[in-house]
Amino acid sequence: MRQFFIFKIKDELAILTKKNPHHLYRTLEQIYYVDKNDLELGVDLFERIIEKMNPKQLDIELFKNYKENYFYSKYRNVHQIYDVYRQERTKLIVNRTYLEMESTIPRPSFLKDLEKEKNLFFCDFENKDYFWLEKIAV
Repeated sequence: MRQFFIFKIKDELAILTKKNPHHLYRTLEQIYYVDKNDLELGVDLFERIIEKMNPKQLDIELFKNYKENYFYSKYRNVHQIYDVYRQERTKLIVNRTYLEMESTIPRPSFLKDLEKEKNLFFCDFENKDYFWLEKIAV
């Protein structure tokens, strides 16, 4: 199971890093692993990079799209799909500053819904993987 942190990057920074996102990933990775002594500096840097999302709107939109789906469940800000036929187990947690997604398949169902948002940057810090959502074929 892979765990991705999904960030909405500010427009100016997204334009600068679209073609070469390595430095953006390294910066986010350093924030992710920041020492407790440097937490305030990490939060400040994080706020300069990340554009806050509208979690309530995304939460409602996901629920509307999947409420008829037999394999879908929702509790508060956690959306889950357990599709036995696709062998998909995906959990998407909606927060104000980022999304967290765990999935057993490479192309989870929620990606179609997320492609409506722009400048979404996916980071898998454990496996050192990163990509822009629009760079993959959904």
